Amino acid sequence: MRIPPTAYTSRPWRMHEIAPDFRVEDVWALPTPGGPDDLPLLVDWFTRDDGPNPFSGVARLLFAVRLWLGRVLGLDKSGSGVGSRVPSLRAHLPEDLREGPHGPDMPSLPFTSVYRTGTEWAAESANRTVHTVLHLGWVPDGTGGHRGEMTVLVKPNGLLGRAYMAAVAPFRILIVYPALMRMIRRGWRENTPAEDTAPEPTVRQLREVPGEIRTLAPAGTGYADVFVLTTPDAAHRSPEQWARALFHDVAGLQGQFVWRVLLGLRLRRGTSAELVAGWRIAERREGSIRLEARSWMLTGHLVVEVSEDSVSLATAVRYLRPAAARVWPPLAAIHRRLAPDLLRDAHRVLHPAPSR
Repeated sequence: MRIPPTAYTSRPWRMHEIAPDFRVEDVWALPTPGGPDDLPLLVDWFTRDDGPNPFSGVARLLFAVRLWLGRVLGLDKSGSGVGSRVPSLRAHLPEDLREGPHGPDMPSLPFTSVYRTGTEWAAESANRTVHTVLHLGWVPDGTGGHRGEMTVLVKPNGLLGRAYMAAVAPFRILIVYPALMRMIRRGWRENTPAEDTAPEPTVRQLREVPGEIRTLAPAGTGYADVFVLTTPDAAHRSPEQWARALFHDVAGLQGQFVWRVLLGLRLRRGTSAELVAGWRIAERREGSIRLEARSWMLTGHLVVEVSEDSVSLATAVRYLRPAAARVWPPLAAIHRRLAPDLLRDAHRVLHPAPSR
């Protein structure tokens, strides 16, 4: 939940003395209930390099898109980061923080740790537009417990930086952070599970794409892949229910941004029995459903197939213009990392864990 800046400014964080000229951009109350000494769990999870972290799944796609745009627009080129365009905030640390633990860096994002105490951790990043601090605090939640609080502090680089921050504000507030909060809520519950928590369903990518899917995007003229989630309750929901969970409930606004803005797909508006998240239902079969959408450069197909113990998601993209062969491949690499999370999140939507 987004909360007022005073939630950060009213607390005696050490960051106030280290970055007094940074402004508070956003403050979020994190859905991470815990005990008074659990900040290390939150920091270790945020900076994990060997498993899911809050920047997995759809949220990772959005940050990856930002980094991709940064490269295209020259916002993140060498010489524009911490230690080159701007000095590290570590140079401003008081002696006790300078000698204390800095904490780990973030492998998922270009943030390096500044300092860490028992109740707060901060990391910084910079490019041509802005010097940013990600601050995690551990605070009482008002009910006898504790939770995390995430604050984003920024120092824009002149007019370019102010224009950039204004341009990305709607995208950040309406799309990026809500997706991140959902990932944090789900991931924190899994990161601190009860002893009787059921194992998470497994997801694998098929090495060979079935011929029926390949015909939707023949070799040389497109792209195709298939991911399969194995779970004994797959057939408890229809292919259409799985499709609506995948593309409406889980992908949500983030999916719409990718489909409509980055790929230019002409998705329909409104709700209809013949639409799923704006995609046209092109075909229904016993045990499967195929969705279709088209842009000026490509045609996309999403096929969901359900069996007794598995559900598969096939993605097929047929190139209609040469531009598609340049636009889709970098997004496809991100898509392959996200597809397993998409399937697992849809499973959680359709088969929620019992309340504890």
